[in-house]
Amino acid sequence: QKPLCGATTISIPNRSTMHVCGTISGIILVLCAFVQGKKYFGFYQPNLSEAFSFSSVYQADTVADAVAAKRIYNVSSLLMVYDAFFTSAPSRTILRSDWEQAWAALAQQAEPLLANRTLLGFNLGDELILNCLAPVNLTVAADAVRRRFPRGRALLWYNEGTTPIALDRDSCGHSNIGFTIPTALDWFSTDLYHMDGLVSGWVSSNVRAFYEAHIFPRLAPGQQAILVPGAFGSDVNHYPNGTYVCNRSCYDTMCAHDAADFAQWANTDTRVAGVFPWNWNGCPQCNGSTWTPPHTCCMDELGTRVQPLTRAAWQRIASEWMRDD
Repeated sequence: QKPLCGATTISIPNRSTMHVCGTISGIILVLCAFVQGKKYFGFYQPNLSEAFSFSSVYQADTVADAVAAKRIYNVSSLLMVYDAFFTSAPSRTILRSDWEQAWAALAQQAEPLLANRTLLGFNLGDELILNCLAPVNLTVAADAVRRRFPRGRALLWYNEGTTPIALDRDSCGHSNIGFTIPTALDWFSTDLYHMDGLVSGWVSSNVRAFYEAHIFPRLAPGQQAILVPGAFGSDVNHYPNGTYVCNRSCYDTMCAHDAADFAQWANTDTRVAGVFPWNWNGCPQCNGSTWTPPHTCCMDELGTRVQPLTRAAWQRIASEWMRDD
């Protein structure tokens, strides 16, 4: 589940850079920069039978899922490696005591799949520091992946909530936690979601402003950002008194409008490697409202697949990126 966070509007001049990250068999592998128009794209929680034609990346939970995505749909994957490194303890995320053995076993399976492009790389997880993982342990995991697969052999991505990034605290009440973006990462992202109806320029004044203030200045050479737009809907987004703020059709119009703004940003900013919207299939257990407290009333998030305007917008945008690839 994604937290509902705000952002501070801060303007910082655009700074574009380009890096070539490595080679495979003498062929330049451009993982850290793209010519305008070329971007990685794939939904959170995709159903590839519906979205494969405009997905260049699949987020695979298992090796078997990644193999199937490549065999059936010819889509390469980022493999989730959370379970190899981390586990849940009461009210927090911790590093596994046996992570070295677990990672070694998974890396051995991944080796041939990276070579044949079934895998593009790995996803370390989502909002782990917000959920009270010690930042040093995120770096331990990222460094372990990078030691096994040097830069250029595998992409490494991680998404974090806005609170550790901007305020240096977690959801357990710890302050001054020492958050940093691990240098072993290729891609880093956060997610800020629009929930109160179409506002012209919202992406720029909220999401891009946050990236300019808190993420881009902290990226190391060779690192890029991923954008995580909200691409869902809700039938229950209301104030506690029942007054609707943004219903299903309102979300659809809003998210389709924002999709164009996210695409325009991605197309003109070499610091952005790709776009991974949340989410395709929907999330019934997720909070559909920024005003309704989670796990009390009215839980729903409707996926992109049932939001026709948003679905059409991202299909059009991603199809253009795939043609340019």
